[in-house]
Amino acid sequence: MRAIFLIHLKQVIRDKDWVYPVFLLLLCALLGQYLAPTDDDPTLVFSTRTQAIWLCAWACSIFWVGFVAARLGSIQRQNHLREFWKSLGVSDLEYFCALFAIPNLLNAVLFFSAACLSIFTGKQVDAPLGDWIFVNLQAAFFAVLAQAIISAVILALTNYLNASPAFACGFLLNLYGMYGIEIVDLARSGSNRGAAVAADLLWTLGPHLHFADFTSRLTFSWGALPLTPFLNVSVYLCGVLLLGGTLALRLWRYRTK
Repeated sequence: MRAIFLIHLKQVIRDKDWVYPVFLLLLCALLGQYLAPTDDDPTLVFSTRTQAIWLCAWACSIFWVGFVAARLGSIQRQNHLREFWKSLGVSDLEYFCALFAIPNLLNAVLFFSAACLSIFTGKQVDAPLGDWIFVNLQAAFFAVLAQAIISAVILALTNYLNASPAFACGFLLNLYGMYGIEIVDLARSGSNRGAAVAADLLWTLGPHLHFADFTSRLTFSWGALPLTPFLNVSVYLCGVLLLGGTLALRLWRYRTK
């Protein structure tokens, strides 16, 4: 399991794709303030910089880490690596966990790097330092947890699909969980009874990944999430990850063809 993890991680490092998110995050930290009219209102400098950093981190996770997960799974299927490792006694669970750890590691590095950049370059002058650090760490923790769900789904789908369609499925699930669920919420209060019932069902069953997006909280310096909501969101996202991981493992079962 460790050998599989290290081999594929070294491949990701050798590909040097990680240079792009690193460059973009640093660029947002340095120049993000110019995305808003900060000359007219200097108080917008820190909030605009913070928003740029976190939006960049989310975009890099959705596109770059998502495609890395799809490529990892596709490589093992196309190159018949599954048969080789299975002949050495590696189980489906061990193989899945070895590959699944890589996008999670990349997301952790990505979001905690965004948190560090935000802490050092995006803090409002009047914001308490301890509270600012804590809310950034909360944002990184939830972001990694939410994107782990997407990585599990993408990786599992590569057992049947090539990299591009598997990535597309994960991307659409991300869009739905982050933004589409809000449209569903609007439909719940519509005048059409049938559509409202269907929307209510989708709202209940759909993954509420938007809970993990702290961009607005960070941009407007709303402070850290209190303990009770923090625990509620943590339990919810862990539950969705557990369900998604279980389904992913079912899809990941060894196939002879």
